[in-house]
Amino acid sequence: MKQKLPFKVWEYEDQTKMKHKVFADYFDKWVKIVGKYYNLNYFDCYGGCGAYKDKDKNIYYGSPILAAQIAEKNGLNLKRKVKLVIIDNKRENIENIKKILTHLKLRVEPVFINDDFDKTINKILDSMDKLAPSFFFIDPFGYKIKITTLKRIMKRPRTEILLTFMFNAINRFLIHKPVRDTLIELFGCDDWKHFCHKKGQCREEAIVDLYRTKLKEFSRFVSYYRFSFPEKKRTYYYLFHMTNHIKGCSVMKSCFAKYNFGRTEYRGKLSGQMTFFDYDSIKQQDIKNIILLILDKPKSYLKILEELIDETPYLKSNITKAIKDLEEKGKIYIKREPETTPTGRPRISLQNQDVIIKKEVECEKNKEEKSLVSERGGVC
Repeated sequence: MKQKLPFKVWEYEDQTKMKHKVFADYFDKWVKIVGKYYNLNYFDCYGGCGAYKDKDKNIYYGSPILAAQIAEKNGLNLKRKVKLVIIDNKRENIENIKKILTHLKLRVEPVFINDDFDKTINKILDSMDKLAPSFFFIDPFGYKIKITTLKRIMKRPRTEILLTFMFNAINRFLIHKPVRDTLIELFGCDDWKHFCHKKGQCREEAIVDLYRTKLKEFSRFVSYYRFSFPEKKRTYYYLFHMTNHIKGCSVMKSCFAKYNFGRTEYRGKLSGQMTFFDYDSIKQQDIKNIILLILDKPKSYLKILEELIDETPYLKSNITKAIKDLEEKGKIYIKREPETTPTGRPRISLQNQDVIIKKEVECEKNKEEKSLVSERGGVC
């Protein structure tokens, strides 16, 4: 007979399980990378009950517990302090999380705040001139999120946000007047009204593109990840990741692709099915075409990554492979600095400062130089 758990659990939906996998993988890497140099903060802005049970009666833990486990493990290894702040407006959820931490014998002692997320975060930002590098996981049931608060968070150095954008609910209530003010606070404008007449995929793309555009006004890199309903070919929600560092964006995309067959979306029960655009040869040709299109002038490897990492669904590894393939086929020329490895061998790797030049651009430059020499009557 199984022993009764000393805490309550919620039903574990498949898309939530995937969200937690990606979150835990990325947060672990974030702590390791940023924690090399700084003490850290983690804000779980909608703590929930902290534990779940799947169809097979297996117990899994939510983001507050996963973050506590990661903080404890890495805090000891890095000798850095990882402070956890867990916020929830329901006292019973706070108490349940405390029971889970005790049950698992975790030594991390979070700060618990039983209050509204938006009110709490703005109080914290008002009271603190400086904030240690902080990761905010904002995972609400609804969509009462103010973009002004997200902007305040991202103004602080070395902060990142992982936000659940409840598309299905937003799409359903887009034309309902009672939620007009809530949507204006969410988007920071009322431009979403122009999409009410659209339907299906066109409407979805317009809504998501508008939200990303507004987030890009204060976050350098904004990537999003689509979650389908487990049993339907329909979007449930999106995860939006905001960071001001290219490495954060690149690592997050890799974490998501790791669990989703190399894709940056979760397709539920259809995840194992391949589409035309999933084949590596098709993806690589598309990336090559994009790279050649943006190479209107010589650009550094870092500049190309910055332009493509959150504007395309492709990973850093995909982009790097495409650049090397283009070099091998003579479509581009790479000016490497330094040209050789420490042992004196020609360097074939790519570094941020390496300059990528499209062969057509190089040819045009040579033509201009020859024309200039000809006009001057040759070289003296």
